[in-house]
Amino acid sequence: MNSYPLHVDEALNAVLRSVRALETIRVPLAECAGYVLAEDVTADIDIPPFDRSMMDGYAVRHEDVRMASPQAPVPLRVIGKTAAGDVPAVKVERGEAVRIMTGGMIPQGADAVCRFEATRGGFEQGLDTVHVLAPLEPGDNIARRGEDISRGAAVLRKGTRIGAAETAILATFGSAQVPVYRKPVAAILATGTELVEVHEPVRPGKIRNSNSYMVAALVRQAGGIPKLLKAAADDAEAIRAAVEPELDGADLLITTGGVSVGDYDNIPSVYEKLGAETRFWKALIRPGSPFRFAERGDMPFFGISGNPAAAFVNTQLFVLPALRKMAGQRDPVVPLTKAVLMNAVAKTPIKQTRFLRGTAFLEGGRLKVTVASGQSSGMIGSFAGANCLVRVNGGDVLREGAEADILLYGEVSIR
Repeated sequence: MNSYPLHVDEALNAVLRSVRALETIRVPLAECAGYVLAEDVTADIDIPPFDRSMMDGYAVRHEDVRMASPQAPVPLRVIGKTAAGDVPAVKVERGEAVRIMTGGMIPQGADAVCRFEATRGGFEQGLDTVHVLAPLEPGDNIARRGEDISRGAAVLRKGTRIGAAETAILATFGSAQVPVYRKPVAAILATGTELVEVHEPVRPGKIRNSNSYMVAALVRQAGGIPKLLKAAADDAEAIRAAVEPELDGADLLITTGGVSVGDYDNIPSVYEKLGAETRFWKALIRPGSPFRFAERGDMPFFGISGNPAAAFVNTQLFVLPALRKMAGQRDPVVPLTKAVLMNAVAKTPIKQTRFLRGTAFLEGGRLKVTVASGQSSGMIGSFAGANCLVRVNGGDVLREGAEADILLYGEVSIR
């Protein structure tokens, strides 16, 4: 175990070096969203798989209509009709056209599509002759076979988290059963004699357990499966008894509270009794300095602060990147983004790295951020409306108008 607090980046690197992606499984396509792809996906067909019309109109030979204009419309004999899903049974010869719908296969002989709007009377069905009012070039209004994706091309990379767009791509290329990494199961335990459950009345000296639900929501958003344990009092044996039976069904343990060196901070001894070896404790950050990282075999233990803001910062900075890596994600660390400060946060140099709750927004084409006034580690009011953490490095001075690094975790509005 380290004998000194680690810099935030050093602490994160130590955590990430210690965790590995979980085993791979296969899930039905309809259930794959939220998982991370475990294999590269290549195209088994061209997209489009054939030359197809990009709009409703008439498939024609461009050379037949090269002199067309409203003053000199070119008449073409309509020899058939084709819609999406049809295979045209006719060939377009000189002076002919085929009525075609969007997505329809281009018939043999045609090399352009004239949209309805560029014809006289072309909207009307059952025409024997259509008059084209504008010239066309070869390929006009046609999506060529393979112009989007060619067969054999890499379309999705291993380590990509699957969303709606990725699901569409997987369906396009016939992935009925999708190879993915198993989602990590995170056992979550809040400690503190002062805690009562959310449905219970708050008696003198008590507070409701919010940390478990906050951490569970963050775990779920990051692609994990939260497993909430009943909060335990500040008693080492009670904490151990609450955790030990749940470890077999979990991939990581997150405890909140009791992580420091106070009279009732039992997490260090509990971790030891559970057979976990502490790799480091304390990070040079505020809030969330008393952070403990341990390992029980291949299972990581995260001891985070009991103060809500500190617990949030610990989870965002250390737990979620580790969980994303365990879930197989190729880039588990969310990169920092630059934003212009709308209020001063450090008029004089600060001693250690801080992460401040803020609200980022787009204004005038630039990303800007306002830092909340209440930044105590025990405050939760400043979470309302916040969507980022503003990083202020030790030694920095950040006044209004300065550019700052922010960690975005929520949606950004436009003002």
